[in-house]
Amino acid sequence: MPDIAQLAPLASALADHDRLQAFARVVLAGEDGVDAAELGAHGARLGQAGLVTLREGRVHARTEAFADALRSPARAEGSEVAQLFKDGRLTEMPVKPARRLALLAHLTERAFERGVAYSEPEVNIALKQYWDDCAALRRYLVENGFLVRSADGTAYRVAASR
Repeated sequence: MPDIAQLAPLASALADHDRLQAFARVVLAGEDGVDAAELGAHGARLGQAGLVTLREGRVHARTEAFADALRSPARAEGSEVAQLFKDGRLTEMPVKPARRLALLAHLTERAFERGVAYSEPEVNIALKQYWDDCAALRRYLVENGFLVRSADGTAYRVAASR
């Protein structure tokens, strides 16, 4: 049975009628996406919940967010990682290296796809749904070899060795 708490951030993000309509516009736009400026604060909130991604200034739906939420951290990574989450968000950053590496592996798997180049704002949106200090999470992912930053610093990818 799925951990219903994983669905809470999605339900919360869609509980506002105007935000739900904004998400529907993004879904209906398909591959074309919607200009980020058109969504304003609704786009940011949907991004925090993991329902949308930003690519080249356009907002695209992440309908797989629902399936992702149904896979609880407990099943994906064991109870060590699951204990770090409440309502789909991190409650603490592990100090122990092994536990932190397990968390970073889990976040990489859930937030990013192999072979896709992400801009820094896209990485921030993906990580902010889990932890408010997305810059620290991004740095941990790069420093520990889960994400690779391009030479010019404009793009991130999942590391090939992961």
